[in-house]
Amino acid sequence: MRTKSGKSKLFWIISAVLSIIIVTFAILIIDKLSILRNTNSQPIEENSVVNGINISGLSRAEAVEAVSSYISSKANGFTVALQHGDDIYILDNDDYTINNDVHTIVDMAQNKSKYSDELKALEYFKSNGNSTMVAFNYIFQGLDEKINDICTAIETKPVNSTISFHPDRENMFEITESKAGKKIEREKLYDSINKQMLITNNVLVDLLLEDDLPEITEEYNNNLTTLISSFTTNVSDSTGGRKNNVKLALSKFNGMVINPHESVSFNDITAPHTLSNGYEIATIILNGRFVDGVGGGICQASTTLYNALVLAGATIDEVHKHTLPVKYVPLALDAMVSEGGSDLRFTNNSDYPLFIKTSSTANDVTVNIYSMALQDGITYSTRSETIRTLPALEDRIIPDSRKEYTDHVIFKGETYRLTYPREGYEVVSYLQTWQNGELIAEKVLRKETYQPQPGIIMEGILEPIDGMNIITDNFDTPTQDIVSDN
Repeated sequence: MRTKSGKSKLFWIISAVLSIIIVTFAILIIDKLSILRNTNSQPIEENSVVNGINISGLSRAEAVEAVSSYISSKANGFTVALQHGDDIYILDNDDYTINNDVHTIVDMAQNKSKYSDELKALEYFKSNGNSTMVAFNYIFQGLDEKINDICTAIETKPVNSTISFHPDRENMFEITESKAGKKIEREKLYDSINKQMLITNNVLVDLLLEDDLPEITEEYNNNLTTLISSFTTNVSDSTGGRKNNVKLALSKFNGMVINPHESVSFNDITAPHTLSNGYEIATIILNGRFVDGVGGGICQASTTLYNALVLAGATIDEVHKHTLPVKYVPLALDAMVSEGGSDLRFTNNSDYPLFIKTSSTANDVTVNIYSMALQDGITYSTRSETIRTLPALEDRIIPDSRKEYTDHVIFKGETYRLTYPREGYEVVSYLQTWQNGELIAEKVLRKETYQPQPGIIMEGILEPIDGMNIITDNFDTPTQDIVSDN
């Protein structure tokens, strides 16, 4: 009994739900039919015109019939003749199909406020007040593709000027000629066809060509060859290995073109800094001391490039100072690099490519950068100002436990000066902006602190033999202490 009663209750619940669904659908259908009936019965508003046909006051059905009659009349032998010189291209009913979607046309005309956004967006429908223009390529589908094919065959493409960069030639830039093409203005052509369609089934249009200008002209490319910055550092007192390293690292950038908004890493371009990659042993800075290492001098290459980039207005994304001051560039304008660590990274933040030329002589290395001249007669310069000098630290006496200096010291009490104490500096560098020779702005470029350094004196580690004469003033200046740095 319980089971039977449960089934009965379930039956009535399902029946009630189905009844609600049926009633809901019935209401929706009645509502839709009511809307459709109202729409169909509501007369078209006054002054409503479709392609010259006045449908004002007509019912929807009557408007559909009127527009259908118009399309039928147009479908009867509608042709488009396109004339270009002595050539005439005729398109007829073999080149298109008729679009009989009359209801959409009437709906657009009847409800312009509802479809205002669509009317603006659709190329086939143009609305002017209460007048609606249905374009030929909506009624005659496929016709615009045929017209486009004819136009494309007649038109000629413009030829852009190209620029090639050969930094080691006398004429560094090779620029090709640009040429204008010829094009048919599609919007004017379609407008002419639409206007003629209102009055005739035999449209005749002259295909008039106009210049299609190249995007890149010779003048534009010639303007890209302006020297916008140059920076030179001296290598005359460098050893042969060091000179080799400076020149080799810079040569990696010779002929490089940095495209607009492109970023570059110095280490990515110059690495690996190894003997097998052509770099030689020369003086480097390691732990605040000048020592020999592979690639000494690479930092002078990065510093020379860095200053040229700053003067060109490039964005510097990463730059580092040396531990010790260097003499080939003012303080706070150096750019120390180390493979796998410190890098020089920069971005061409302009809308024009940067062309980099590097060169060297026995005494100097130079980086020149070419591009579009900076706007409004702007140029840049830099200056360095020492804010405070930090006193040198006292000497440190270090036992030669690794026996690296046994040619100078062996016994306790024997000393050999490795480095002299060095002052430190707090320095600010500035970027100056000039316009037509007048300083108009100056901003802080970098703030750097070069820490003072102690003098380093090495001492022997063996106990002296009784009666031995101990040398206590072996303070000869080592070679690496007077070499500039890496």
